[in-house]
Amino acid sequence: MDFKKALPHIAAVVIFLLVACVTFSPQFSGKGLRQGDIQSYRAASKEMKDYAEATGERANWTGTSFSGMPTYLISTVSAGNNLKYLGKPFRAFIGGGAGIFFAGMLCCYLLLVLNGVNPWLSIAGGVGVGLATTTLVVYGAGHTTKVQTIFYLPLVAGGVIMAFRKYYLLGGLLFALGMGMAIMSNHPQMLYYFGLTLPVYGIAQLVKAVRAGELVSFGKSLGVLVVGLVLAIGAGASNLMTTLEYSPATMRGGQVLETPLVDSSTPSGDVPEDGLAWDYATMWSNNTKDIIATYAPLAAGGGGGQAFNDRAFSAAMRSAGFQAPPANRVPAYHGGKIEGTAGPEYLGAVIWALFIFGLFTARRSLAIWLGLGTLLVMGLSMGKYLDGFNHFLYDTLPYLNKLRAPSSALNILPFMMVGLGVFGIDRWLRTREDTPETARKQLLYSGIAAAVFGLMVLFVFPSVLGFSSPTDASMFAGVEQQKPGALRNILAGLEESRRSLYMADAWRSFLFVGLTFGVLFLLFRKTVSPLIAGLALTALVAFDFSGINGRYISDKNWVTVNKRTKEVPMTAADKQILADPDIHYRVFNLTTSFHQDPMTSYYHKHIGGYSAVKMRRYQDIITKYLISRDPDVINMLNTKYIIVPGQGGAPQAQQNPAAYGAAWLVNDIMPVSSNDAEFNALGTVENLKGTAIVHSDFSDEVAGLQPTGEGSIEITNYSPNELTYSFNSPSEQLVVFSEVWYGPDLGWEATIDGSPAELIRTNYILRGLRVPAGQHTITMTFHPASYFTGKTISMICSLLIILGLIGYAGWRFMENRKAATAA
Repeated sequence: MDFKKALPHIAAVVIFLLVACVTFSPQFSGKGLRQGDIQSYRAASKEMKDYAEATGERANWTGTSFSGMPTYLISTVSAGNNLKYLGKPFRAFIGGGAGIFFAGMLCCYLLLVLNGVNPWLSIAGGVGVGLATTTLVVYGAGHTTKVQTIFYLPLVAGGVIMAFRKYYLLGGLLFALGMGMAIMSNHPQMLYYFGLTLPVYGIAQLVKAVRAGELVSFGKSLGVLVVGLVLAIGAGASNLMTTLEYSPATMRGGQVLETPLVDSSTPSGDVPEDGLAWDYATMWSNNTKDIIATYAPLAAGGGGGQAFNDRAFSAAMRSAGFQAPPANRVPAYHGGKIEGTAGPEYLGAVIWALFIFGLFTARRSLAIWLGLGTLLVMGLSMGKYLDGFNHFLYDTLPYLNKLRAPSSALNILPFMMVGLGVFGIDRWLRTREDTPETARKQLLYSGIAAAVFGLMVLFVFPSVLGFSSPTDASMFAGVEQQKPGALRNILAGLEESRRSLYMADAWRSFLFVGLTFGVLFLLFRKTVSPLIAGLALTALVAFDFSGINGRYISDKNWVTVNKRTKEVPMTAADKQILADPDIHYRVFNLTTSFHQDPMTSYYHKHIGGYSAVKMRRYQDIITKYLISRDPDVINMLNTKYIIVPGQGGAPQAQQNPAAYGAAWLVNDIMPVSSNDAEFNALGTVENLKGTAIVHSDFSDEVAGLQPTGEGSIEITNYSPNELTYSFNSPSEQLVVFSEVWYGPDLGWEATIDGSPAELIRTNYILRGLRVPAGQHTITMTFHPASYFTGKTISMICSLLIILGLIGYAGWRFMENRKAATAA
């Protein structure tokens, strides 16, 4: 091994390890980040985890959230996908957040060095991706799959670039690997946003190929990328097939009712036939302040939980005769994400400087792609605040109307912006040798552009955008009543405080931009080498981000992790309910917002839960019947216990003796011919326990049936994937089960004494079954063909990718060995 050539790569690994370990140092003393979404995941997936530990199998259904739903989007499906084993060495060596961010830095480094960039400069790019505030804030909130997906995108980009540089085999394999790992990470929204930028590069390469007469080469490049995409999709088939099958049944799949209900996900006047409503989809949109915060982090005030109590504001409160409230009672944030945010989407002043420099110096195709791509992503992130542009895309682009929280689009930008900058420096160094005057002009013009932008942030944007928020007045609603006229002065003091904090950050960023261009100037003059420049830029990136990241991820965000802290605290109400020997019943927790409550699912089968992809039919039930606490609907969901606030607010369990049970026999069938009629009948039928509401879609299955309700049925075995019942009746009956309908032919299969039987939908959301007279054993099993077929496809395609990488590595080794022997 040539140690001199290997040294920068060894240094890169050491630096990345050091950065990751310092950033996540508390994890090595048994602590973990207090990640809200991870706590929610642990609660929602508890039944899955217990089932896997007991049986060694995956539960593709859970009964603990929303009375039952598929688990495909609760926990990633990776059955058969051998790519998951590629990350195990990293996790074994350095786990937790440190391992994830180390891998992210390494992926960005590979993007750059495999495309010929100086390794020392590439280190700065890797550290920029690993320390970006926007990524750390997202990870701190618990969006682990989002972060993992983002970190694999540089491999995707690297493969695309290499393929069009005529490194067909390696480019295709790298693209397949990156895309496969990103798909497996299971955050398609990030992949979608990045995918929207790829046609820009493709068109730029096509124009270049036409001009150079290299359409054959363009076709080869496109061909290997298509093959790589097919393999990557195939490797993720077990995940993609189940997700695509489930999606139409969810809130993102459109409406079921002919007259949709008006709720938070379907606002009045904007009810889509497919996907999410515009108002719901564009919650958490960035406004212009949030975009400026990518350069000056306090442009929008930082994060909702950020401490704030500046002197100007405190003085205004005191002059009005009020005591200034504690810092944590005054929201610092005044941007567009009125729903709340943990921190700014800060992309770094150094990265901004490198990005602007790259626009002037990188290869034209890269500058067009990553420059216009960045602009496109920023526009997408603005959602409702760039209404015309985004509404057009929402109505035009496939799948976009199924995504929400557009502000998250900015999360993919760190590697795009720093990548363009580092690509630009590398090419500029060659320009410096060939045409020094051109390189000098590029440095001058890009420096002027960066200075103009920085000065606009300092002196133009503050007067244009202001520092007020629509929620400011309501925050001090009582002030005006107590002292008329005082509110104006208090709000003026609040805005002045926000302004002073913003200006301090804006000057700070301007300084870092100046230092960055100072390093580039020294590099142009050859005062420093690329090695020193790369390390200097790495240090600037690290100092820039470390000064901001501590505001949002600090010691208070870390907690000791052990078995106890991973569990949801058990209340007296929980203990009382769990003492019930009944194997199957549900709980309705009224001490929380039940339809946004994942924690109850940790111990109980809950008729509520938390999911952005709950079933549309169940959301309809929530909107009309559960929020209003309709007793019949609550009873038909087998709600045996209701948790209510007791003395002192402590949760208290109340038994509901009217619950219908796990299954029951009806004596009447009410035929309906529309979804609206089926749904509305739940609130009008006189005896819901004795009546099955059956849609005309299932009229053949109940033709000639005259149920009497005589007999009995009881559940004898419960597991997430299988339910067993004992039935006895002197005549043929219709059984209604308190189980959520998911079908037809989407996985739930019924047998009577081992012989296949046809499930039907009853009561809009439940399952029913026609059962002959006599004693029978009824079994319902969840066996989705999409999962098992996808598992086989995943196994084959992921093996092909891995074997391709091994084969390529072996071929390169032999070629290098031959070259060394010949020399």
